[in-house]
Amino acid sequence: MSLPIRIYAALVLLCLPYLAVGTWLLHMKGLQSLAAFVASVGLLMWVLAFSARSWRLFLLLQFPFLILGAAFAEYIYTFDSPPGQLIAYVLATSSWAEVVGFFGIWQGKKLLLAALLVGTIYLWLSARAPARPIFSSRSGYWRWGGIAAVVLLSAYAAQNSAAFIDGLAANPVIGTAMFLGGPLRQANAAVKGTAIRKLPYGASRIHDAEEVHILVIGESSRRDSWSVYGYQRETTPNLERLQGEAIFFQHAMADANMTIYAVPILLTGRPPGSFDIKDITGNLVDLAEEAGYSTSWLMNQDPHISLLIGVHADHMVYPPSISTLVEGHLPLDGALLPDLQREIARGGKSRFIGLHIIGSHWEYAQRYPAAFERFGAGSDLSHLAVLSGKPDPRIVDSYDNSVSYTDWFLAQIIQQARTLTVPATVTFFSDHGEDLLMLDGVAGHGTAGYSKHQFEIPAFVWVNSAFREAHPDKVQAMTQNAGKQIRTHNVFYSMADLMGIGWPGASPEQSFASTGFEPDLTTPFIAGGKFVARVD
Repeated sequence: MSLPIRIYAALVLLCLPYLAVGTWLLHMKGLQSLAAFVASVGLLMWVLAFSARSWRLFLLLQFPFLILGAAFAEYIYTFDSPPGQLIAYVLATSSWAEVVGFFGIWQGKKLLLAALLVGTIYLWLSARAPARPIFSSRSGYWRWGGIAAVVLLSAYAAQNSAAFIDGLAANPVIGTAMFLGGPLRQANAAVKGTAIRKLPYGASRIHDAEEVHILVIGESSRRDSWSVYGYQRETTPNLERLQGEAIFFQHAMADANMTIYAVPILLTGRPPGSFDIKDITGNLVDLAEEAGYSTSWLMNQDPHISLLIGVHADHMVYPPSISTLVEGHLPLDGALLPDLQREIARGGKSRFIGLHIIGSHWEYAQRYPAAFERFGAGSDLSHLAVLSGKPDPRIVDSYDNSVSYTDWFLAQIIQQARTLTVPATVTFFSDHGEDLLMLDGVAGHGTAGYSKHQFEIPAFVWVNSAFREAHPDKVQAMTQNAGKQIRTHNVFYSMADLMGIGWPGASPEQSFASTGFEPDLTTPFIAGGKFVARVD
């Protein structure tokens, strides 16, 4: 006897998300992943059918899986991957108000309205479906044939373990369980500062007077595009006016040309030759806290980078994760200035304030407001402009505009620090540099070979008059070391030196704020995840 049209219509709605995910899976992961996906979905269907017995109850029990499946399919087609680290860190760093607020913007309203419409139609069809038995005395062939198909598909998929796992991860039910127990659990632990096992440094302050030290980690800044270093375009006029107040390092070098290596090295002091992220047991923020500093960490960057190495300050500021995910880009770095002002104004205790900014990362035209289009417009650029392999002056123009905005941003930080009457410093190091196709013949960063502009970075330390008076020896040492090669793994020891922190593992020879500083001229660099030597 044929089934009523309402059951067929409900089944079509129920299967559409699975069909969409299966199509993506076949295209992106292959036939074995699809086999694992179909087997897992089929098994779930069989279990619910066997438990419900009737079509009406079966369809009603499937309602939450329909909504979950639709959300899964939407996410996969938007981000070309099942839910993983990206959404895990977005959720872990978002407040409940941000989550609720998502449904107040058009993208959220659109998803909510679609879910309500499809859900209402499905529930109406399901509730009006007859309570007809799914299985009858004559349906044994289909009942056990389905189980046999699940077994055969699973056996085929299991021949490739990676494909088998990919298929299971794309199943909305199994994938959600894997997400909750894996990426989301790890992201929550990272936000709480418990993701890695930390060991104490045994740190203490050499002096007790109140001081404020600010570290700014830039992004994709090539030294040769900063006019303070001689670039023909006036990209850094504000920094040029700091000559005499700030010490500009002439030969600063990034240890790696990828953020995932560069920032952990900078914040832990582990040089590339002995760096392994699994061995990290602490970072600069931990060292400052242990020595008695109040700490703050302000991010306009992927928080995963900082949280991966256990950065957990007294005051954490994350980018607006959900709106960033929806809009596809981070806000401007200037959004951090009010948070910085609050941290500077706390008073009463020495403070270490770190800022991790998006700087000049591609897409360059997203990194500055329209008022900073000083060298030409780049708002119509896209990834295709880089992938085309053709030199485009608009790329250089938009990159230089981003440098100009970073110059303004750093000037605002220093202006805020000027209000302090206690000793204060502002230190800037970029994580790595950047190649520009029109100038270098290659583009971007993270390439497997050594390219000078991916490693040669701008760096400086600004000090106020109170710091000069309190620590003339450190100012003199930095001035003497300004012409030497400084590596980003020196930043950890140098910041500790500036903050007056001592501990058994301190290395004055690795601090550019020490007269005993010895440049590291032998340690290899990391290019594209591999060790390379410098090529002059």
